[in-house]
Amino acid sequence: MEGVINRKLFLVRNLNVDYHILRKLNKYKNKHVKIYGLIFILFSFLAIEAVFAQKGYDKIGPYKNGRAKVYKENKMGFINENGEEVIPCIYEYIGDFVNGRAKVIKDLKEGYISYTGEEVIPIKYDKIGPFKNGIAKVYLKGKVGLVSYEGEEIAEPKYDIIGEFNRFGVAKVQLDRKEMFMRTTGETFLPVNPDEEELEE
Repeated sequence: MEGVINRKLFLVRNLNVDYHILRKLNKYKNKHVKIYGLIFILFSFLAIEAVFAQKGYDKIGPYKNGRAKVYKENKMGFINENGEEVIPCIYEYIGDFVNGRAKVIKDLKEGYISYTGEEVIPIKYDKIGPFKNGIAKVYLKGKVGLVSYEGEEIAEPKYDIIGEFNRFGVAKVQLDRKEMFMRTTGETFLPVNPDEEELEE
Protein backbone atom coordinates (compact mmCIF):
# COMPACT_ATOMS: atom_id res chain seq x y z
CA MET A 1 0.00 0.00 0.00
CA GLU A 2 2.81 2.38 0.89
CA GLY A 3 4.39 1.81 -2.50
CA VAL A 4 1.11 2.72 -4.22
CA ILE A 5 0.75 5.89 -2.15
CA ASN A 6 4.29 6.96 -2.91
CA ARG A 7 3.78 6.27 -6.57
CA LYS A 8 0.74 8.54 -6.61
CA LEU A 9 2.71 11.28 -4.87
CA PHE A 10 5.39 10.88 -7.52
CA LEU A 11 2.79 11.20 -10.25
CA VAL A 12 1.35 14.31 -8.65
CA ARG A 13 4.80 15.90 -8.42
CA ASN A 14 5.59 15.17 -12.04
CA LEU A 15 2.17 16.20 -13.28
CA ASN A 16 2.60 19.61 -11.69
CA VAL A 17 4.46 20.57 -14.86
CA ASP A 18 1.58 19.23 -16.96
CA TYR A 19 -0.89 21.19 -14.81
CA HIS A 20 0.88 24.43 -15.68
CA ILE A 21 0.83 23.40 -19.33
CA LEU A 22 -2.89 22.74 -19.03
CA ARG A 23 -3.50 26.21 -17.62
CA LYS A 24 -1.66 27.75 -20.52
CA LEU A 25 -3.64 25.63 -22.98
CA ASN A 26 -6.90 27.12 -21.69
CA LYS A 27 -5.73 30.51 -22.97
CA TYR A 28 -5.60 29.18 -26.52
CA LYS A 29 -8.78 29.42 -28.59
CA ASN A 30 -7.53 26.92 -31.16
CA LYS A 31 -9.04 23.59 -30.09
CA HIS A 32 -6.40 21.63 -31.99
CA VAL A 33 -3.70 23.11 -29.79
CA LYS A 34 -5.68 22.07 -26.71
CA ILE A 35 -6.17 18.56 -28.03
CA TYR A 36 -2.48 18.07 -28.81
CA GLY A 37 -1.62 19.45 -25.38
CA LEU A 38 -3.97 17.02 -23.67
CA ILE A 39 -2.52 14.15 -25.68
CA PHE A 40 0.97 15.18 -24.54
CA ILE A 41 -0.14 15.18 -20.90
CA LEU A 42 -1.83 11.80 -21.29
CA PHE A 43 1.29 10.24 -22.76
CA SER A 44 3.49 11.73 -20.04
CA PHE A 45 1.15 10.23 -17.43
CA LEU A 46 1.29 6.81 -19.11
CA ALA A 47 5.08 7.04 -19.40
CA ILE A 48 5.44 7.69 -15.68
CA GLU A 49 3.10 4.78 -14.88
CA ALA A 50 5.23 2.61 -17.16
CA VAL A 51 8.37 3.54 -15.22
CA PHE A 52 6.89 2.21 -12.01
CA ALA A 53 5.44 -0.87 -13.68
CA GLN A 54 8.79 -1.66 -15.28
CA LYS A 55 11.04 -0.80 -12.32
CA GLY A 56 8.79 -2.25 -9.63
CA TYR A 57 9.63 0.26 -6.90
CA ASP A 58 8.22 -0.39 -3.44
CA LYS A 59 8.58 3.15 -2.17
CA ILE A 60 9.79 6.58 -3.20
CA GLY A 61 11.10 9.21 -0.83
CA PRO A 62 10.67 13.00 -1.00
CA TYR A 63 12.40 14.97 -3.71
CA LYS A 64 15.53 16.92 -2.83
CA ASN A 65 17.55 18.86 -5.41
CA GLY A 66 15.65 17.20 -8.23
CA ARG A 67 16.17 13.63 -7.01
CA ALA A 68 14.34 11.12 -4.87
CA LYS A 69 15.43 7.91 -3.18
CA VAL A 70 13.68 4.81 -4.43
CA TYR A 71 13.37 1.48 -2.67
CA LYS A 72 13.05 -1.95 -4.20
CA GLU A 73 13.45 -5.30 -2.43
CA ASN A 74 15.30 -3.72 0.53
CA LYS A 75 17.71 -1.88 -1.78
CA MET A 76 18.04 1.84 -2.46
CA GLY A 77 18.79 4.02 -5.45
CA PHE A 78 17.90 7.42 -6.94
CA ILE A 79 15.64 8.65 -9.72
CA ASN A 80 15.37 12.11 -11.25
CA GLU A 81 12.19 14.11 -11.81
CA ASN A 82 11.59 12.29 -15.09
CA GLY A 83 11.56 8.92 -13.33
CA GLU A 84 14.92 7.95 -14.81
CA GLU A 85 17.09 5.81 -12.55
CA VAL A 86 20.29 7.81 -12.12
CA ILE A 87 21.70 5.57 -9.37
CA PRO A 88 20.63 1.89 -9.47
CA CYS A 89 18.86 0.17 -6.58
CA ILE A 90 21.83 -1.91 -5.44
CA TYR A 91 22.66 -0.35 -2.06
CA GLU A 92 21.45 -1.24 1.41
CA TYR A 93 22.03 2.36 2.44
CA ILE A 94 22.71 5.70 0.77
CA GLY A 95 23.41 8.73 2.94
CA ASP A 96 22.76 12.35 2.05
CA PHE A 97 25.00 13.90 -0.58
CA VAL A 98 27.46 16.39 0.87
CA ASN A 99 29.73 18.23 -1.57
CA GLY A 100 28.60 15.82 -4.28
CA ARG A 101 29.40 12.62 -2.36
CA ALA A 102 27.46 10.17 -0.22
CA LYS A 103 28.31 7.21 1.96
CA VAL A 104 26.85 3.91 0.76
CA ILE A 105 26.62 0.38 2.06
CA LYS A 106 26.63 -2.55 -0.33
CA ASP A 107 26.91 -6.18 0.73
CA LEU A 108 27.63 -4.91 4.27
CA LYS A 109 30.68 -2.94 3.07
CA GLU A 110 31.01 0.84 3.18
CA GLY A 111 32.29 3.28 0.59
CA TYR A 112 31.43 6.59 -1.09
CA ILE A 113 29.87 7.40 -4.44
CA SER A 114 29.68 10.63 -6.42
CA TYR A 115 26.50 12.41 -7.49
CA THR A 116 26.65 10.52 -10.78
CA GLY A 117 26.94 7.14 -9.01
CA GLU A 118 30.65 6.74 -9.63
CA GLU A 119 32.55 4.91 -6.88
CA VAL A 120 34.83 7.50 -5.25
CA ILE A 121 35.98 5.51 -2.23
CA PRO A 122 35.97 1.74 -2.86
CA ILE A 123 33.08 -0.08 -1.23
CA LYS A 124 35.28 -2.55 0.61
CA TYR A 125 35.61 -1.32 4.19
CA ASP A 126 33.79 -2.64 7.25
CA LYS A 127 33.39 0.95 8.45
CA ILE A 128 34.39 4.46 7.44
CA GLY A 129 34.61 7.06 10.17
CA PRO A 130 33.74 10.74 9.82
CA PHE A 131 36.02 12.99 7.81
CA LYS A 132 38.17 15.48 9.66
CA ASN A 133 40.39 17.86 7.71
CA GLY A 134 39.84 15.73 4.60
CA ILE A 135 40.88 12.43 6.21
CA ALA A 136 38.83 9.55 7.65
CA LYS A 137 39.71 6.36 9.44
CA VAL A 138 38.76 3.14 7.66
CA TYR A 139 38.34 -0.23 9.31
CA LEU A 140 38.82 -3.65 7.77
CA LYS A 141 39.09 -7.02 9.49
CA GLY A 142 39.80 -5.46 12.86
CA LYS A 143 42.53 -3.15 11.58
CA VAL A 144 42.48 0.58 10.87
CA GLY A 145 43.87 2.79 8.10
CA LEU A 146 43.29 6.19 6.54
CA VAL A 147 41.59 7.42 3.39
CA SER A 148 41.40 10.91 1.91
CA TYR A 149 38.21 12.63 0.80
CA GLU A 150 39.38 12.16 -2.79
CA GLY A 151 39.44 8.39 -2.29
CA GLU A 152 43.19 7.88 -1.91
CA GLU A 153 44.15 5.24 0.64
CA ILE A 154 46.71 7.18 2.66
CA ALA A 155 47.43 4.35 5.08
CA GLU A 156 46.62 0.71 4.48
CA PRO A 157 44.24 -0.69 7.11
CA LYS A 158 46.88 -2.74 8.91
CA TYR A 159 47.35 -0.76 12.11
CA ASP A 160 46.05 -1.80 15.50
CA ILE A 161 45.44 1.81 16.56
CA ILE A 162 45.60 5.21 14.91
CA GLY A 163 45.19 8.07 17.35
CA GLU A 164 43.94 11.59 16.67
CA PHE A 165 46.15 13.95 14.70
CA ASN A 166 47.43 16.92 16.64
CA ARG A 167 47.79 20.49 15.35
CA PHE A 168 51.06 19.53 13.65
CA GLY A 169 49.39 16.73 11.69
CA VAL A 170 51.02 13.94 13.71
CA ALA A 171 49.26 11.00 15.40
CA LYS A 172 50.45 8.14 17.55
CA VAL A 173 49.85 4.73 15.93
CA GLN A 174 50.40 1.11 16.86
CA LEU A 175 51.44 -1.67 14.50
CA ASP A 176 51.97 -5.21 15.76
CA ARG A 177 52.01 -3.77 19.30
CA LYS A 178 54.83 -1.39 18.41
CA GLU A 179 54.20 2.31 18.84
CA MET A 180 55.33 4.92 16.32
CA PHE A 181 54.09 8.18 14.85
CA MET A 182 52.31 8.96 11.60
CA ARG A 183 51.87 12.11 9.54
CA THR A 184 48.70 12.94 7.59
CA THR A 185 50.53 11.75 4.46
CA GLY A 186 50.64 8.21 5.90
CA GLU A 187 54.37 8.40 6.55
CA THR A 188 55.40 6.71 9.80
CA PHE A 189 58.48 7.55 11.83
CA LEU A 190 60.21 7.08 15.16
CA PRO A 191 61.22 10.34 16.86
CA VAL A 192 64.87 11.12 17.47
CA ASN A 193 63.90 13.41 20.32
CA PRO A 194 60.80 12.28 22.29
CA ASP A 195 60.31 15.87 23.50
CA GLU A 196 59.85 17.33 20.02
CA GLU A 197 56.99 19.83 19.93
CA GLU A 198 55.20 18.15 16.99
CA LEU A 199 54.73 15.02 19.11
CA GLU A 200 52.47 16.72 21.63
CA GLU A 201 49.15 15.00 22.18
